[in-house]
Amino acid sequence: MKFKTRRHSSLSGGFTLLELLVVLGILVLIALALFPARASSRTKAQSIRCLDNMRQVIGAVEMFTHDHHDLLPPNPDDGTTQPGYTWCAGQAGIGGADEFNPDLMADPNRCLIAPYLTTNVSVYRCTADSRTGLYDGGALYPASPLKGKRVPAARTISMNQAVGTVDSCYAAGSGHCGVPNLPVNGPWLTGSYGGNHANNGPYRTYGKISQMVLPAPAQLMVITEEAPYSINDGSLAAVALLANPKWVDYPSALHNNGCVVSFADGHVEFHKWMGQTLNVTTFSQPLPNDPDFLWLALHISAKMR
Repeated sequence: MKFKTRRHSSLSGGFTLLELLVVLGILVLIALALFPARASSRTKAQSIRCLDNMRQVIGAVEMFTHDHHDLLPPNPDDGTTQPGYTWCAGQAGIGGADEFNPDLMADPNRCLIAPYLTTNVSVYRCTADSRTGLYDGGALYPASPLKGKRVPAARTISMNQAVGTVDSCYAAGSGHCGVPNLPVNGPWLTGSYGGNHANNGPYRTYGKISQMVLPAPAQLMVITEEAPYSINDGSLAAVALLANPKWVDYPSALHNNGCVVSFADGHVEFHKWMGQTLNVTTFSQPLPNDPDFLWLALHISAKMR
């Protein structure tokens, strides 16, 4: 009688340790290859969402202006929450009194463009801004259903400090009174605080759409995303004097060293910063001939002629 010899197959015995290590190595390489693509896709999606949000905001500014006889929304640089005196109320920066108060953004009396945005407060916040915290609007809104809850940061956008209106009392330096129908003062345009640039220059400020001649409307920045560690009131303070390169407030670089910007003609674009002084989480000043300072300076105002 012949006996059949049972033959062993490596296939029937499962993977060897070496084969398992090879497979795991391949999976790791695939994951490493896909991770940058996924991160890039997420960054792009955030930028697209912010572009859409900014279109809604600049559209609200235009509608406000149409309804108020060409006057742009009020834009004082004091973070006031007094009803009737600002396009976007409160101190929204890190540690600010209104950092986590989205109710403020929906209040049509304190944020004067709110009626044109219904209750969509998310448009004020950059999608790449990861700040969250306990609701802090109880002093203004004691009955808010958000009390005791964690909420996203209320705002990551600001208006060019050379754009908008102020009331006569604020223009004179003493609180708020009357109708905001004067151009903003633009106090930082020369690089040092103070001065009534709306009246005596040397740089233009814009209280009406009809005053937006230089720079051309397609080049005049109206609202931009601002860095979370820089943002405070609703105004982006910036220097127009090329001979005095200085960051006062810092535009955002949360979108892979870029941010979303809107202009006086109503168009919105993604702007990529070319230097390094904005791609940080701490303050640093522009270098000589810094391309980002030059770009901002040329898009916030122009000299009077």
